[in-house]
Amino acid sequence: MLSIIVCSRNKTLSAAFVDNVKSTVGVDYEIISIDNSNNDYSIFSAYNAGYALSKFPYICFLHEDVSFHTHNWGEKVIAHLQTPNIGIIGLAGGDLATRIPASWSTMVSYVNIIQSDRSGKKPTRLIKHSVNFENSRRSVIFVDGVFLCLKRELMVKIHFDEQFNGFHGYDYDISIQSIMLGYSNYVISDVGLEHFSRGKTDAVYYRNLISIFKKWDKYPSLFRENVSQEESQKRDEIERKRLYQLTKKMVRKGFTTREIIDQTTYYANLIGFAKARKNLIIRIFLIRLFNCPKYILK
Repeated sequence: MLSIIVCSRNKTLSAAFVDNVKSTVGVDYEIISIDNSNNDYSIFSAYNAGYALSKFPYICFLHEDVSFHTHNWGEKVIAHLQTPNIGIIGLAGGDLATRIPASWSTMVSYVNIIQSDRSGKKPTRLIKHSVNFENSRRSVIFVDGVFLCLKRELMVKIHFDEQFNGFHGYDYDISIQSIMLGYSNYVISDVGLEHFSRGKTDAVYYRNLISIFKKWDKYPSLFRENVSQEESQKRDEIERKRLYQLTKKMVRKGFTTREIIDQTTYYANLIGFAKARKNLIIRIFLIRLFNCPKYILK
């Protein structure tokens, strides 16, 4: 009943991963592994290729560096996917999509993941924000890509957009596609998953994020369902704050001065915030000076 699709860095999936899924999923399933050991695919094209090979009515796009701690998690996923008008469900996500590129975790977020590290250099910790969960789930805008589940009938209507390359931002884009079609995305709290990667938010990550957000920037900011009037009134303030944060991120991630000026100017014009363009070169210099010592050496 469940098609599990993986974009793998290896020719074959690890025995530990396969055995873990087999012992915990609790439903009929198939694992479709797209061999990306030669980097022939982006995450967008790999997931589309995997979906094209799938046969079951419920789809799960899954990272390979995970281990499930919940038995019969497949049953729980399928039960959640019976919710009327449900879109994409996952184990982490955020409430807000502004027109300014930003990680979903920069606002109120909902997470149910055991964050680990195979190298042992960083401590394992349970990240579990379960406040305001109803019936073991919480409505969100974005769903994090480590675990994305949905019905086939929705996947017929949306897709991973192959105009984008690389391995970042695919979850943002497909989450918004679901929302734009009128579906509701959720983070669920009754499936336990350990993730063995801390992620990498480098310059490539932010360049992909900027490209994907530009695809949707003609739309207004998106909040979760039942947003309060107070939160709604803060939209302009939030977008302005995020623009300053984006400028800092671009500086710290090694964007060129020209890139930073172009992107900051673009988004300042988009949201009508001329102040962000003032003294921009000086601001870039000061961020590099006080927050990025490595630039002093270049």
